[in-house]
Amino acid sequence: FFGRMLGSFFYYIIPLRKSVALKNISIAFPDQSKSENNQLVKDCYCHFGMILADFFRLPKVKRENDIAIVNIPSESIELFKQNQGGIILTGHLGNWEYIGPSLSLRGIKCAGVAQIQHNSTSDRFFNELRKTDLMRIIPMDAGSEVMIRSIREGYYLGLISDQNAGRKGTNAQFFNSMVSVPKGAAAFHLKTNSPILLGFCILSPDFTYHLSFKELDVEGLPDNINEAIVEINQRYSKLLEEEIRKNPQQYFWFHRKWAKKNYKGLPRF
Repeated sequence: FFGRMLGSFFYYIIPLRKSVALKNISIAFPDQSKSENNQLVKDCYCHFGMILADFFRLPKVKRENDIAIVNIPSESIELFKQNQGGIILTGHLGNWEYIGPSLSLRGIKCAGVAQIQHNSTSDRFFNELRKTDLMRIIPMDAGSEVMIRSIREGYYLGLISDQNAGRKGTNAQFFNSMVSVPKGAAAFHLKTNSPILLGFCILSPDFTYHLSFKELDVEGLPDNINEAIVEINQRYSKLLEEEIRKNPQQYFWFHRKWAKKNYKGLPRF
């Protein structure tokens, strides 16, 4: 209840990036009406109000080892038991912050790659919330060697790869428009031959979460490394889109995902 109220407060009083979200939704769902788009944005604010509230519950979840709040099917757990280290690939869908801690509470070693906050105090605060005995945090600027070493040490490296990577990324089709996808997950797979496990933690109607994984199909890739990275990123983008279409209100539409020209004239916040 508090989370939904928080989301409604931001929607009506402090509508941060509302114009960006509306633009993104109009790109993704061109046949929807303006009223449908506005309702989806409102639902999105409410969802992430609840996600923010749940994020601050992480210490209690970890302290009480409350794994019941996140349901993980046995076949998903089995994927981790079959391998010693790998790559967890997700997007800003559902509650991505619960993926690493939920797995680590079940004895699976995870290493989450996190954006560094400008304020060092808040950076430490948020990272301490995320950490468990089997969950480490790797700063995004730590370098690929550190991330690859974690995989080889038996950790599952968690990457969120749906933000605009600009010129550093590879082009992929996403909701019938081209986007730039980071190369990291694909490059690490090709370097280590470790599996890429695509996972999403979706909020259920009863306010628990359903966290499931599937191994990304990497069969039949081109021999050329750059072309292989492009193909992996396209396969990821296709599956991410499919998951978003199931729960569009749980996707973080507030990032400038597509080309800059789409956001010309929109306010920064």
